[in-house]
Amino acid sequence: MNTAIQWFLWKGAIFKVPLSTLHLPKEEGGRALVHTMAKCVSLFITQIELQKQRTHTFTRDWLSRWQLLTRPSNPPNMKQIPAKFDYLYRYNIEAAYVPLVDISTTKKARKRICYTSLLHSIRKAADTPDLRIKRLWPTTDWSLVWTNVQNAPINEQMRCTWYHVIHDIIPTNERLHRIKIVPSEMCQGCTKIDTLLHRLTDCGEGIRIWQYMKTRLALILRTTPSRIRDDWLLRPQLKLWPEKKRNAVMWMLANVVEFSCQHRNTLSLQDFMEYLLRTRWKLLSHQRGRRQVGNYLTVLDQM
Repeated sequence: MNTAIQWFLWKGAIFKVPLSTLHLPKEEGGRALVHTMAKCVSLFITQIELQKQRTHTFTRDWLSRWQLLTRPSNPPNMKQIPAKFDYLYRYNIEAAYVPLVDISTTKKARKRICYTSLLHSIRKAADTPDLRIKRLWPTTDWSLVWTNVQNAPINEQMRCTWYHVIHDIIPTNERLHRIKIVPSEMCQGCTKIDTLLHRLTDCGEGIRIWQYMKTRLALILRTTPSRIRDDWLLRPQLKLWPEKKRNAVMWMLANVVEFSCQHRNTLSLQDFMEYLLRTRWKLLSHQRGRRQVGNYLTVLDQM
């Protein structure tokens, strides 16, 4: 199952985000991907718990026979159950580590509590190491980065592209050369090392695009373009107020990343400016979008 999920997500990509990272909540750098084992076990436990509440069923009779109508002890006494009753054996093991839930709790809430508890136990037992990007940039406020990305008024395609960029899984020549896939780490369009930041801000038409966007961002932030940092595209740890200003800045950064990744070295600054106007129209055509960014994106109309 996990192999099929990874194939569907990455489709043969060279660099990938580990499945253990994708299982993390979005505010921790994951995608809140369902953990298949925890989900299946939680559904199983929930179903057994429902059978306890019914009368005159074989399942309830077996649970009563092996003293499982009450919550199993922790750690469970597995010797009392014959091996041939494997589903009761499994229930006795897994249910011991799930907190008791009030009988009045809805079925959906019980499933969520059970799943969350099992997922926490699995993560704790696995002792998953820190994210690769956390080890590379330990001083970055990653909780702020992920909060900004998740709250940005952008579509899921942009969010996914930015997620790949932040996790540094774009196959640049610098990374491919490091694992001996390409003969050189140099950019094919210039004489500089082909890093991710180089692709976004320092190569071909990307230089003009980023300089243009820095002037627009400077107008919103009331500062000079030289104070707009290039690494905001890779690690947007911005603390801005009011919220509409932050949303507008994040929207503009996300569009630079999306355009640069999808149309690298094929379109011009004029194409990018027209692209911005189209995406802005899509955002402001909805009342929610207008509430999110206010009038800050009018800087795109200024010369």
